[in-house]
Amino acid sequence: MRRLNYIIILMVCATLNYAQTSLNDYLRIAAEESPRLEAKFKMYLAALEKVNQTGSLPDPSVTFGYFISPVETRVGTQRFRLAVAQMFPWMGTLKARESAAANVAKAEFEAFQEVKSKLFLQVQSKWLEIYVIRQELKIMSSNLDILRSYEPVTKTKYEANLVSLADLIRVQIRIENAETDLDIAKLKEGVLLSDFNTLLNRPPESPVTTDMLKSENPKDDALQRELLNQPRLLAIKANIQSMQDAEVLADLKRKPNIGLGLEYGFVSKRSGINLADNGKDILLPTISMSLPIFGKKNRAFKKEAVLKRESFEAEFTAVKNELKNEWNSVAFEEASAKRSLDQYQSEIEKVQALLSVLTSEYSNNNQDFETLLTTQQRLLQLQLAQINAKAQLEKAAFKKSYLTSQTLNQIK
Repeated sequence: MRRLNYIIILMVCATLNYAQTSLNDYLRIAAEESPRLEAKFKMYLAALEKVNQTGSLPDPSVTFGYFISPVETRVGTQRFRLAVAQMFPWMGTLKARESAAANVAKAEFEAFQEVKSKLFLQVQSKWLEIYVIRQELKIMSSNLDILRSYEPVTKTKYEANLVSLADLIRVQIRIENAETDLDIAKLKEGVLLSDFNTLLNRPPESPVTTDMLKSENPKDDALQRELLNQPRLLAIKANIQSMQDAEVLADLKRKPNIGLGLEYGFVSKRSGINLADNGKDILLPTISMSLPIFGKKNRAFKKEAVLKRESFEAEFTAVKNELKNEWNSVAFEEASAKRSLDQYQSEIEKVQALLSVLTSEYSNNNQDFETLLTTQQRLLQLQLAQINAKAQLEKAAFKKSYLTSQTLNQIK
């Protein structure tokens, strides 16, 4: 019995913890479980390995030569030679290659950050849609209850010949419409839940909590300064730096590579003769140098790097302008939502007052029932519009966080 109580307590605690799952928790789950994000991160890790490759010296070479026809020398017969050589790029070449590869890796990391940021925005937007549909379900359910409460009253009045059959049919039609709309909204909620859980790479039927956020919107001036830290721009900056390193490499390619080596030659002793150094092996230090005389290839390499850099610079300006336009568009959506909220709140208060008057009049003189139903429908429309305006305001905050990478900074 004691063990059963312990299990029950654990289950209750687990349920409470799950119920308290916040949107930030869902973002962390998405970041940890998304296969697309994992694929992008693997590309970044692969780019990091490229840094180690480019920063290393080329492999040394080993040469073995065997004299098919032995070469006779004064001190003996040469049988074979063994040579080891190592090429050294011109000073600064390895560093430039490593820097270029490091900037490419940085660009891959920022591309990973951009995918992550977009994933967060998708999760936030879908979570918000679930919140909206659930609020709409509550409002629509409440509206259906009110319409259903009208039916017995109207039926009683009709049986007492106080109202016409048209009033009873009207309320029944409105009830059927409200029931259909409610069923469709429930179906939509199921689709949204499946989509949301797919983003988190978990079973479609997993439960989702949607307590509304109490977000604080910082000043636009403070946020706009963060636009230049958007991953798209940072990735382009890294690519520009990589192309600058490639230009340096192009100049370094005009310099020769220096090779150092050591040759060993085996010499067999001459028989029947007494000579100084008889059979002495050969040890020969060597130095070599490449001759970069084909300048056309290097000029083309540098021209390619310059053109790519200029392309990235133009792209940087274009993306920066796009971000500004996106910011202005989101600012408009935010202002529009705020204005609409004020209007809806004012109109809802007036419609509720009108509905109270119409309900009282219908109870007293059995008139204006159609106006009562129309007003009730208008109240429903305003309440739904108010919920969507609140969601639009919240979505604008999510988009601003995406454009300025605020969510990335919050979810590590």
